[in-house]
Amino acid sequence: MVLMACKLVQQAGKQPAELAGATSSSRETDIPTGKTSETELVDLSTTQAPKDDNPAPAEREKPPQSQAAEIRPKEMRTELTHLSNLMGYRVLDENGDELGVVSDYIVNTCETYIIYMLMEPTADLDVAPGERVLIPFEAVTINSGVLDAENKTIQLRMIPEQFSGAPTLPADKQLTPTDWESAARTFWEKWVRIGMLATSCNVPGGPVYKVAYASQLLQVELYDGLNNLLGVVQEAILEPESGKLAFYLLKPAKGDGLVLAHLRAINIPKEALLPGGTLTLVLTADPQVFWDAPRITSVEEADDITLQSKVREYWSR
Repeated sequence: MVLMACKLVQQAGKQPAELAGATSSSRETDIPTGKTSETELVDLSTTQAPKDDNPAPAEREKPPQSQAAEIRPKEMRTELTHLSNLMGYRVLDENGDELGVVSDYIVNTCETYIIYMLMEPTADLDVAPGERVLIPFEAVTINSGVLDAENKTIQLRMIPEQFSGAPTLPADKQLTPTDWESAARTFWEKWVRIGMLATSCNVPGGPVYKVAYASQLLQVELYDGLNNLLGVVQEAILEPESGKLAFYLLKPAKGDGLVLAHLRAINIPKEALLPGGTLTLVLTADPQVFWDAPRITSVEEADDITLQSKVREYWSR
């Protein structure tokens, strides 16, 4: 009996130490150490899903913001300053796959910017026949897009899935009234940054809408306030990084050469924007200013920066 009592006392004396050890072990497990065990590394590698280079559209962030479109190659920038040269450019997604071909642009002539491009889509985008996808030009300029003069492409930081349900316009769509624009902006705001540029011109007395297709502006006739023909537009000169147009290059109705006229001196008359109206331009300055303007002999001369500066000064007098 004495022997059994001694054994019981010895066992009772050992129990607190064992319990304390168990408690200590549990705390060590709960306290973060900042280290990952080899076992944990194996578990992570086997349970984590592989990284998806093209996440689902709903999970995608907007493209990196940029101040201007990237020009490639830089030595060919001049090719991109002629509006007519940008017609027919192929539109690529971020992986370099083709989305479609640019068939036209929409220009806000009083704000003097390209605001939208119209793309003939590839069959993969499943767009109804005869419809053109309407894309804000800011998807290129302030969303890290690329204008490639050598390959004649416009690359967007987007994937094809983002074009599902994209706004479209039929080929013969009258641009005014611009009731088509609100839904287009709402759609694209999900995927790209969109600034203040739109079809409206903020002028005293309320917004006005002086928009036209680029294809209409090329070869359009310019008149003075008395409806006398001054000339015909041959080309429009722009800053490709932003899409801002600066000059019309016109073949004058009288005399030789070409006249470089600043867009700020030219307007679209209201009647030309009515349904069924024929697009024309009207000079807002004295017609003699047009006739006295310096003339050049070729489209290539209009690319000269020094000349453009002098012409800008001439029209601002």
